[in-house]
Amino acid sequence: MSEHTIQSKQTGHNDEVNIMTTAAEVSEFGQTNDEKRSRAAIDRVRGLMDPRLLAAADRLAAVNGRYVPITRDKPLLGHLKALVASVTAPPTGKPDKRRILAVVGKSGAGKTTALAEHIARIPEMQAYRDEDGIWIHPTIFIEAPSPCTPRLLAIAGLEALGHAPPDRIRENEAWLLFRRLLKVHKVMFVVIDECQNAIETASVRQATVIGDAFKHLTQMSDWPVRLILAGVPPLASFLARKQLYNRRTVIPFDSLDTAGNQGLLSEVLRIVIEDHANLEMAEGLDDEDFRSRLLHAVDAEFGSGLQMIRAAVERAVLADRRSVTKDDFKAVYASFSGCKPTMNVFDAPDWAELNPATALLRAEDRAWEEERKRTKGKEATIRSVRPQ
Repeated sequence: MSEHTIQSKQTGHNDEVNIMTTAAEVSEFGQTNDEKRSRAAIDRVRGLMDPRLLAAADRLAAVNGRYVPITRDKPLLGHLKALVASVTAPPTGKPDKRRILAVVGKSGAGKTTALAEHIARIPEMQAYRDEDGIWIHPTIFIEAPSPCTPRLLAIAGLEALGHAPPDRIRENEAWLLFRRLLKVHKVMFVVIDECQNAIETASVRQATVIGDAFKHLTQMSDWPVRLILAGVPPLASFLARKQLYNRRTVIPFDSLDTAGNQGLLSEVLRIVIEDHANLEMAEGLDDEDFRSRLLHAVDAEFGSGLQMIRAAVERAVLADRRSVTKDDFKAVYASFSGCKPTMNVFDAPDWAELNPATALLRAEDRAWEEERKRTKGKEATIRSVRPQ
């Protein structure tokens, strides 16, 4: 039996978040020149749109902005709050060594969305004015570049702080500068998304350097820094190394399973379609066969499932219909996967044998892969020839 269940609606709407800055403060601080240009460009498009289409777009944005919490959200929020509490120990104190929180799961599990949702609800992690009237951002977000090296990861951190490092900055210099600027900018929480990029193609030496860098970041004697990592395999393998094992807490975002999550998926369908979108569920959307097909279509990943349900809602809203139907899901799957009409998971008799990830491949693609395998030798596998 799966442990995934819907949580209480304590997290509710995204627009119920207790924002830590006023509108005037956002206008003063948050509107950089780039953001103003972006807003102006968007406003121009909105001004040219048909009012009915604009209303539908705003309605869909509201639906997509809602968060659906499940069982795993409670421990995630608890660990984030514990991470915050750990920085309250004086610099000379001895807080728990576990100063790294990692969220690990397959692509589409919902890791990034969950972290953003809960971080936005923790006041201590939000921007504030210090005693000198300067805006401080205690939390920064970094996306690990791909391809990545220890030097490039440090540079990504410097850029997240708004610093443009010299082109020829060396690896050790970049990390030293990053640690110093974290203190200068009063940053306590560093979120690194797509963290698997940092070690997926790394040599043993590079992986060791990154592991040591993470350790040193969280062991600064005069400034508390906590790391929050999110990524897909091989991040879990990297975190299992001895240098990090005693310093991290891990929250796995496991895949759903067809037998154990029927009730969860039924509730999510109802919440998104009826509660969030104010639409009706057509006949057949609440039977076990449909839910099993939906789980298969999204590789049993919760975040991907939400994405597909919302895409089906979008079709109904744009068509000005009152209900979401199986045909909406069939059309969404076809557009997501590129499958042939006879191989659509939502109506094919042999749907359980279909692989959504490779539904786009045609005979020419498979012939190319086989030729690549042949030229690489008898030890070659599909994984070694298909771009990952």
